[in-house]
Amino acid sequence: MFQLNFICALHVLNVFCLASATLNTWTVDTGTGSSTSYSFAINSVKVIEHSSQSPCVYVGSGTTIFNEYHGNFDIEDTIERRIPLSLLTAVSDRQYKFASVSDSSLSVTLTLVDGDPFGEIQFTDLPDGYDRIWIRLVAEESEYVYGGGEQFTSLNLRGRKYPIWTREQGVGRNKSSIVTFYADTLSGGAGGDYYTTYYGEPTFFSSRGYMVHSTATYYTILDFTSTSVHELEVHGNVGSLQVAGGVDMTISDLSQVYVKATGVMPELPSWVSEGAIVGLQGGTDRMNQLLNKVEDNGVKVSAVWIQDWAGKIRTSFGSRVFWNWEWNDEQYPGLDTEIPKLKARGVRVLVYINPYLNIEGPLFKEADSLGYFVKNSSDQTYIADFGEFYCGTIDLTNPAAVNWYKARIVKRALDLGISGWMADFSEYLMVDNAKFFSGQSALDLHNQWPLLWAKLNREAVEEAGKLGEVVFWMRAGYAGLSKYTTLFWAGDQNVDYTVSDGLPSVIPAALSAGLQGIGMTHYDIGLYTSLFGVTRDKELLLRSAEMAVFTPTMRTHEGNRPSENWQLYSDVDTMKQFARLVKMYTALSNYTKAAYADYKLTGKPLQRALSSEFSQDSGSWEVEHEYMYGEELLVAPVLQANVSEWKVYIPPGNWVHLWTDKSYTGPMKTTVPAPLGQPPVFYKHTSSYPWSEIKLPLVPPPPPTSSTASHDHSHSTEL
Repeated sequence: MFQLNFICALHVLNVFCLASATLNTWTVDTGTGSSTSYSFAINSVKVIEHSSQSPCVYVGSGTTIFNEYHGNFDIEDTIERRIPLSLLTAVSDRQYKFASVSDSSLSVTLTLVDGDPFGEIQFTDLPDGYDRIWIRLVAEESEYVYGGGEQFTSLNLRGRKYPIWTREQGVGRNKSSIVTFYADTLSGGAGGDYYTTYYGEPTFFSSRGYMVHSTATYYTILDFTSTSVHELEVHGNVGSLQVAGGVDMTISDLSQVYVKATGVMPELPSWVSEGAIVGLQGGTDRMNQLLNKVEDNGVKVSAVWIQDWAGKIRTSFGSRVFWNWEWNDEQYPGLDTEIPKLKARGVRVLVYINPYLNIEGPLFKEADSLGYFVKNSSDQTYIADFGEFYCGTIDLTNPAAVNWYKARIVKRALDLGISGWMADFSEYLMVDNAKFFSGQSALDLHNQWPLLWAKLNREAVEEAGKLGEVVFWMRAGYAGLSKYTTLFWAGDQNVDYTVSDGLPSVIPAALSAGLQGIGMTHYDIGLYTSLFGVTRDKELLLRSAEMAVFTPTMRTHEGNRPSENWQLYSDVDTMKQFARLVKMYTALSNYTKAAYADYKLTGKPLQRALSSEFSQDSGSWEVEHEYMYGEELLVAPVLQANVSEWKVYIPPGNWVHLWTDKSYTGPMKTTVPAPLGQPPVFYKHTSSYPWSEIKLPLVPPPPPTSSTASHDHSHSTEL
């Protein structure tokens, strides 16, 4: 059995321990010949520069309107005042007062605090009548910046602004694309943009050797458009900036410091790596028929995931899940007896839940009678439109409501024998006239809502004694999510190859989230969103599946319009090819477990940016759609249709091409064969893993008489 390279691991651990144990110490330089010039450095890395001509702090006020439609937020922000605090006075060697030249009472005091794992910049409250602060940090033109939560379009954030506000990621996410145009004009502004994400976070890591995390939870903007300064615009409660750094620290080092503070995700149940999680729907008979069909064609299935276990309703969008989170015995008759039968043959059953309840369901009526929903300004249950059906939102700040949900919904699902679920949504929290049990404002809670939802799910699993047996996966998040969720997924990508919202986008998403503790993430095999004539074909399904081999979890999704899209079970050849890929995935399970052990030990995610691993190599910084999987695998997925070869960047070192055994010495660019089923993958020549177990022969092509136009699209539910 392959073992973790403990020499390498201990070396990494030592680096991690040294980095995390180093006291972050502030030094202040008053400059030369000017009492109005100051610089603030953390462990000799300059973070802030201030002079009367170029102040580092501004305060202001304005009007911010959050227009929400089905989880999409159009944010109108009007700045009415922006006042530079140019006058700096040293109150002590650790405290500095910034004031307006024209009005010295208009001021903010900054306090520097040394610490481990972070130093801090603490701010006093904003002056009366002001609702936001701008903080300018030192930037260099050649600097790279990563972070901002989960970012889909680009790993490097330089040159753009990133509003931090959890929301739907959008459809297309590119204002110049026709899909985004249609989504915006026909679906209430649902197109999104490069910055829209389910999981934003006011954290970033700089290639200059420092990181910054804002403890604020209100609306924040990270502005990296300037070549000379980075600017944080923080609304509401300013909080503090947590800062770590060192002149020799890489982004990976800084990430490890951050993850040490926020926590790592637990190891996945062992059954997850024993096969693919296959998304099926349509009732007990159809579930069993399709499960038997894919298994008869060689697919090793670890679990079936039935989203529609609670029933379904009909809308103009198609069939939707009935948001009443309990077993619907009309939709799935005999499920209680089927679950143990399936488990006996090695197949678990997974379901779907979210923190909303349909007003037509009995669970809504029960929770409403107990007062467990978020209220409106009239102290009545806040009813929200989710697309031709209406729901209440469980008040996650109410301990009684949380306990009711855990007992009434999660525990009953676990008692039924359910082994996991998609813990969906939580980014939809309304901000207009919403009232909460805790008395907090909606603006304060909005970004934190996914954490409360994750915490509920984690507590329910732990209280049932099922941690390590049960998995739940989320798409929404905020700072600190890693200490709650057991798995993450990328959400609803378009069924295409577009950089902004197709298959390529899941790579920067995994790499950026990984730096902030989300060490294990995955995506819907085949992707999800099919709108405006864009549909999934066989090649996209299999290209996404071959990349998923080199991730922690393989899980399929029928998509939002199953009958229009190619499915795993659409023809025999697809199932045979998928079966081969699943065998590769299971053969890689010991390697994945070792990569998890490294993550638990060091904080380094399973999927890693090349620049994180090869920070001294300039070429690696330009690569955003390849990744290291663990310490030894380089993965360069094919992200385009109708190609049989692929251009690859090889980072420094000696590498072996998995499929041809050809050796390469990086850094270099090259083109390698990449037929369907053989994505460009390389391993370090020093690796001891039995790669021959992964290198399975391709499935022979189907006979010429077999028509790929004749396939099974007999779907009963569109979600």
